[in-house]
Amino acid sequence: MKNKEIFKFLKPFVVKEKKGILFAFVFSLISSLIGMTYGYFSGLAMSKVAEDTFKIGILILLLNLFLSALNSIIFNRLSTLISTKLSFRVIENITFTLFEKVLKLPTRAFEEKSSGEFINRITNDSETITDAISNLLYIAIKLFASAIIFFYVLYNSIFVALEVVLYLVALYLISTKFNKRLKKLQKEIKKQNDDYVAEVNESVRGIREVRALGINQNITSGLRKIVTNLFQKRDKTITYEMNYYATMDTIGELFITIVYITIITEIVLGRGSYAFLIAMSYYVYNFLNLVNRFATFSTQYQKLKVSVERIYEIINNKLYQDIVYGNHHNLSPIGSITFQNVTFHYHDNKTNILEHFDLEVKENTKVAIIGKSGQGKSTIFNLLLRYFDATKGKVLLDGIAIDDYDEESLRNNISIIRQDPFLFNKTILENFQIVNPKITLKEVRKYCEIALLDDYIMTLPKKYNTKIGEGGINLSGGQKQRLAIARALSKKSKIILFDEATSALDNESQEKIIDVINEISKNHTIITIAHRLSTIIDSDAIHLMDNGHIVASGTHEELLKKNQIYQELYKNNA
Repeated sequence: MKNKEIFKFLKPFVVKEKKGILFAFVFSLISSLIGMTYGYFSGLAMSKVAEDTFKIGILILLLNLFLSALNSIIFNRLSTLISTKLSFRVIENITFTLFEKVLKLPTRAFEEKSSGEFINRITNDSETITDAISNLLYIAIKLFASAIIFFYVLYNSIFVALEVVLYLVALYLISTKFNKRLKKLQKEIKKQNDDYVAEVNESVRGIREVRALGINQNITSGLRKIVTNLFQKRDKTITYEMNYYATMDTIGELFITIVYITIITEIVLGRGSYAFLIAMSYYVYNFLNLVNRFATFSTQYQKLKVSVERIYEIINNKLYQDIVYGNHHNLSPIGSITFQNVTFHYHDNKTNILEHFDLEVKENTKVAIIGKSGQGKSTIFNLLLRYFDATKGKVLLDGIAIDDYDEESLRNNISIIRQDPFLFNKTILENFQIVNPKITLKEVRKYCEIALLDDYIMTLPKKYNTKIGEGGINLSGGQKQRLAIARALSKKSKIILFDEATSALDNESQEKIIDVINEISKNHTIITIAHRLSTIIDSDAIHLMDNGHIVASGTHEELLKKNQIYQELYKNNA
């Protein structure tokens, strides 16, 4: 990624803070201009003392002290404060833009890349930009001030000015060679760090399975390899950076020595002054400090480039395109569903999961889809939710292509309850409020009563303010499913999909939930995927799938009479 592209990418985020940038620039410029006078006044004061005008020399030093205090208390402090706050606001804008963009990525993005990589891009990569932006503003101002100092140097000694130019050329050549290698190392570190975050995230979220399987040692061993590789690369980078800084410091000290020898030589030859020598004793170290700051920024900038590239890939759709929704807005659907000649295969597998698939579900009916594993049952739900789009054919909702609906209509009209539902690491009440911020506790309790969960929740010390833990770890499998059912009901979706949603319930609770499903099906379209056929025997229609096709349809009694596959499934999975 070229420098021009990096600045073009950052420009929209920086422009939002142009007023603050202007203030920071003005204060920094004044601070730098005042700072420029220190060396000059110090040299002038010493020259006055040498000329026996002691009082004038003291007055100049007092003036220097006053300007220094004024600069520290007002201009330098304000410029640092404003520029720091600016960098935080810029990174805040980038972070939220990136986060919103990640939420719009297609489902395949989260299959191809780990959650740890996206977390890293949102957090660590965004954070990398903060210090770089703050330093960039500082260096830009200091370079401007240094340019003015350079003309002062040029006025006093063309030889010293030439030495400054040669020093800068040497630094440029060294930095260019160093930065190419550093950028490559930073890319390797970022990738290794993605693996590290993903591994830790997965291990912590799956702590129950880790303990149940007794694989603590295996997990730790695998993580140790990742961490070892990561820190080996970091050690290599640090060593490389230290060598770079050592080279820069050596050249800097050589530069200072040559400058002093040149000025002293000019004084001996009668072409120089002690005032210039004293002024340069300040300026040269000030200049060297800027060079060191620039050297540090140089290493930061390579990290910045890698981070910006990774963020840019997401925000500008270089890796994946956003899901494109239509313009049809309908929050009061009838609830009919039609699959018309649908063929579908996943992007990395050309084998069709569904092929010339047709299905019609009427509104306010209760439909079940059954079949052996791998026959395309879950794919139907994935297409209905637009996690994926049909390769060929159409999926219709109320006679309108599902990809013509806007996102709000699609998400509000369809809810899904999974075998292992995802619950947020918040309180029970907050898990409902994240769906509907205006929902009341009374309403939440009503839905939990329907899902046969209210009695249990009211026995908890904090009741509905109980935090359920990450992934609902503090709830049993059945309680998680019932909570998910209650949450889906609170959403008031016309279409409700049940994906093995009663699998973790005991027989008594399952029967009660079936009664709930029967009741809500009067006003909702219900589609259920089930292996336990006892849960779907009273469905209005049962569709038997095999090899991506519906091979038989009917009621439980009808299929039990005429279909041998259904008879076997019912016998083995009742």
